[in-house]
Amino acid sequence: SFKPGGEGFEVFQNNKLVLRQFGDNMKNIKSLQLNAAGVKDQITIKYYHCGRIGKERHLIIRGAGNKELKNWEFSNGSEKDSGMSFRVGDVLSLQPKGKRSALNVYYSSTEIPEGRLLVSLVVNS
Repeated sequence: SFKPGGEGFEVFQNNKLVLRQFGDNMKNIKSLQLNAAGVKDQITIKYYHCGRIGKERHLIIRGAGNKELKNWEFSNGSEKDSGMSFRVGDVLSLQPKGKRSALNVYYSSTEIPEGRLLVSLVVNS
């Protein structure tokens, strides 16, 4: 259940909520199935630090061997502008040619400099 003010995150696909995890549930990493045909689909992640938006926020995509493939930096947002977005096509371009594998999305900020694994992205062709 959602507890306002707790640490957690939400994932939206084209502004539709597809995943919400707070508190202890964040230890259970979920997979998000993406459709390769939806290259223009937008994924937005909102991360909450006890009801506040983090500072110096990053979303990092890691592939096999935990290798960093992409690192997006986001401005210090306000409550109205807390989303961090990317397109499914951005993730597709990171896949090895001819091979579909899960890519992990990590979040880091001033509050969590070591980063936290949020979700695993699996792209279906």
